[in-house]
Amino acid sequence: MLLTACYLYTIDRYGYPPTIEDGLKAIDELRELGFTHIELEGVGEPHISAVWEQRERFRAALEERGMRCVNFCPVLRPLVSLDAKERAAAYEVFRLGAKTAAFFQARTVHIASFTPPIEFLGAKPYVDKMRFNEQYRIKLPAGFSWAAQWDALVESTRRCADIAREEGLTLIIEPRVGETIANTDGMLRLMDHVDRPNFKANFDCAHLNAQKELLPLSARKLEGRIAGLHVADNDGTDNRHLMPGEGNIDFEGLFAELVRQGYDGPVGIDLGSLENLGRRYGECAAWLRGLAKRLGFKLEG
Repeated sequence: MLLTACYLYTIDRYGYPPTIEDGLKAIDELRELGFTHIELEGVGEPHISAVWEQRERFRAALEERGMRCVNFCPVLRPLVSLDAKERAAAYEVFRLGAKTAAFFQARTVHIASFTPPIEFLGAKPYVDKMRFNEQYRIKLPAGFSWAAQWDALVESTRRCADIAREEGLTLIIEPRVGETIANTDGMLRLMDHVDRPNFKANFDCAHLNAQKELLPLSARKLEGRIAGLHVADNDGTDNRHLMPGEGNIDFEGLFAELVRQGYDGPVGIDLGSLENLGRRYGECAAWLRGLAKRLGFKLEG
């Protein structure tokens, strides 16, 4: 397994999206914290294009520090638009994101299922910055069709998987609270409908725990279909991303199951909205190394 710092560190420190210069600063900071494997993102078409244009600077920054990008996420909401023309235009932007991932020699390219086109009455998830511990109320617009939204997501995910395959990449999505794919069984249903062998799951512990899932069981359901892991804790009452031990996730049971499966992908530290964020990332890395020693699995990085 590969100890990895997730991109939530960068957006928590510098905003959503960060500037190119701040993104490069975050690489420096994460290396100083001891990380050699990280995630990168492009948030929306302008930022995806900017990262591509500055790709040589990012790669040089990584290589000079002995670091590697293992996952690149082009965040692109029009991928799930109900407008077929908007989706078609978004596929070309995603193609640029996939090329960026391949340029960085990442294993995976990561997209989201996003919230459906519904009206949020008050707080809305995943806007401007990542916020946790929120309550949501919604209103379904007249004429809203779940079937149409599902069909758009299936088509888009299938198309993105095919583009990813052209670049030698695995496409991943993580179930997240409030999004179209919010739990393990939704993820499995999408995989069955998309029917692409290079489409797999990013297993986000905090979001799945907030969905009241039993994480070792969730991992068993997804056996052979997990290509990424995000580690953060909470007590299941909301989707906060806390230090392991500050919630109630059974990490020993989860990692025992992953070891049984032979999982060898990234183990991403995904803490957010915490004071002394850098220190907490370092503490979490030490905690994961201790867990690896107790359970007898290899944790590189």
